[in-house]
Amino acid sequence: MSFISKQLILWHKLYGRHKLPWQQTNNPYAIWISEIMLQQTQVSTVIDYYKKFMQRFPSIESLANAEIDDVNELWSGLGYYSRARNIHTTAKIILQEYNGIFPQKFEKILEFPGIGRTTAGAICSFAYGKNYPILDGNVKRVFTRFYGIKEWSGKSKVEKELWEIADMNLPTLDIEIYNQALMDLGASVCSRGIPQCSKCPLSESCKSFLNDWTKIIPAPKPKRLIPVKEGNIIIIQNDDSILLVKRNLKQIWGGLWSLPEIESHDDLNVWLFNLLGITKYKLIDSGRCHANFSHYKYVMHYKHILFNKLNLKPIENYIWINRSNVGKIGLPAPIKKLLSTL
Repeated sequence: MSFISKQLILWHKLYGRHKLPWQQTNNPYAIWISEIMLQQTQVSTVIDYYKKFMQRFPSIESLANAEIDDVNELWSGLGYYSRARNIHTTAKIILQEYNGIFPQKFEKILEFPGIGRTTAGAICSFAYGKNYPILDGNVKRVFTRFYGIKEWSGKSKVEKELWEIADMNLPTLDIEIYNQALMDLGASVCSRGIPQCSKCPLSESCKSFLNDWTKIIPAPKPKRLIPVKEGNIIIIQNDDSILLVKRNLKQIWGGLWSLPEIESHDDLNVWLFNLLGITKYKLIDSGRCHANFSHYKYVMHYKHILFNKLNLKPIENYIWINRSNVGKIGLPAPIKKLLSTL
C-alpha cells in the first residue's frame, strides 16, 4: 500500500464525509446519477437536486420510461443540460439491452453516453468495490501538489502522467474509502485558494508543502479571451400565458423549453405574422440579460410583447404556458429568472 493510500484511508475514518445521500447505498444507479450531477457542479448544489431526482425517478426503469421534459424539469438550474439527455438515453439503453440491470464491467459502463473514465471508475469502486482510479478536479489538485507538478493538468501529457500516478497509488483493499478520501481531501483540505496544509495527512511528503509551492500549484488554465455571443429573444404574452419553444438539440439548452429566438428584432413583425397570423401588439418592455457558459458569454436582447384575447391555437414545437406554471417546467435558469421578473 502506498503512502498516499495508507494515510488517506486512515484520515477518512476521522475526517472524511460520510453522510452524503449517495454514500448510503451501493446501488450503481444511485451512484451513477450522483456522479453525473457532480460533474462540473459542487456537492452543496447537487444534494437537493439529487434527492428530488431520486424521489421522482427511483429506478432505471422509471427514468427510462419518463418523458425527457420531465427529466429536464428536475435538471433545470443545474446546468450542462446534455447530462440530463445522456442519462435519459443511457437509462433506455440499460433497460433495453441489459434488462434494466446496471452492468458491472468497466468497459461496458464506459460505452454509455456522458460517462468517461473517472465516472466509470467511481461507479465500479463505489458500487462494486473494484479497483479503478478516479481523476476529477479535486484529485488532480491533490496529485499535482503532492508530486510537485507545475504544468497545467489539462495538458494531455500531464493528464497521462496523473492517470499513471492514480493507478500507482491504488490500494488492494478499501478502494471505495480511498477514492472518497481523495475527493474529500481535495474538496475540504487541499483547496485551490488557501489549502489547510497543517490538517493534511500527506503534508510530510508533499513537494508543494515542503517547497512552498502551494500558491503556484496547481497551475491555472492558460487564459484566453472569452467570446461574447448575442441573440434576440421574444417574450410573447397573451393574457396570462407565455409562448415557449422546444430548443433544437444542436443549440445551447438543447431539448429544453425556452423563449422564441429570432435573427433580428427588425424581423419581429414578419416573424409574428408567419407564426401567429398577427402583427398588432403592445410592447411592454425591452432589455437584455446574459448567461455564462464555460467557453463564452451569451447576451440575450429581449422584447416583451402583449396580446389580448389571442386565440391560442396549437403550434408545432411550441406551447402556451400559464405564468403561474413557469417554475414547473424545464427551463434554462437564466430564462426562468427573466420570466420571474415580469
